[in-house]
Amino acid sequence: MGRFVIGVDGGGTKTLGAIAGHDAVVMAHNEVGSTNYNVQPLDVVRSNLRLLVDNLLHAVDGRPEDVDAICLGMSGCDRPDDKKMYGDLAREVLPGAKCDAVNDAVIALVGGVGVPRGIIVISGTGSIAYGYDGLSKSARCGGWGNILGDEGSGYGLAFHGLRAIMRAHDGRGEPTALRDAVLGALKLERPEQLLGWLREVKWGKADIAALSREVLETAAAGDPVARRIMEQEADDLAHQAQVVAGKLFSGATGFSVVVGGSNLRKSRVYFDCFTAAVGRRLPGVPVVLPEREPVEGALICAASMLN
Repeated sequence: MGRFVIGVDGGGTKTLGAIAGHDAVVMAHNEVGSTNYNVQPLDVVRSNLRLLVDNLLHAVDGRPEDVDAICLGMSGCDRPDDKKMYGDLAREVLPGAKCDAVNDAVIALVGGVGVPRGIIVISGTGSIAYGYDGLSKSARCGGWGNILGDEGSGYGLAFHGLRAIMRAHDGRGEPTALRDAVLGALKLERPEQLLGWLREVKWGKADIAALSREVLETAAAGDPVARRIMEQEADDLAHQAQVVAGKLFSGATGFSVVVGGSNLRKSRVYFDCFTAAVGRRLPGVPVVLPEREPVEGALICAASMLN
């Protein structure tokens, strides 16, 4: 009988890992590069996952055979082929451990409320709403990327903020303090230079999404244009939660909406705006900040495989 379980929170940029005993109490953390095979070549994913496990085991003076279970929460992991791929990679590193691969929204939900019941709404670079009924049924809404979706995300906030700046510059829209906030952040002098900046960053989703901070700060300062953008994006997120709730809970209460992603977790004004929107769409359903980090949710999922 081994001693440890491992949880993995794998994103497109970095991967966080944690190791614990069967009680899912963290003993050590580690961070490596991306383990998302939709972003990185498979050899890079394999190498990073092995490095992560090796580092965690070294931190607790453990061996691969001491690990009883590993749960990988991976961005975009929904299809059976994805689950098989990640499961096979985990078994290469830990051949004796039980393995499970799930969407990273699942581990965020479990970390957030401690159990797989409720709805997680994530607003980071992208966005998604994901829910579990506590038994066997799950549902999702959104998560379709910045071309087909990502409403309420950092990208969505910034995209509409940039458009508002250009509309105001043309005289088609209301003047907004977003102009000076965004140009100042990018060290530009005129709105028309934004096109050159977009070409320079190759229309990068993450580069654009980073400007969501200026949108939220400008909204918090009272700018009406930024405020309307924030309110619309928050309502789009709340609508996603409402759709998921309708699939899983039939309008009943007794569950929570937990927030994930930097926008909702770090911006109080956006969190409050989202909470108000959920209150309109799902009366009586509380919106909560997560109790534990997603990687700790992965540990809880890994430990649950042993029971």
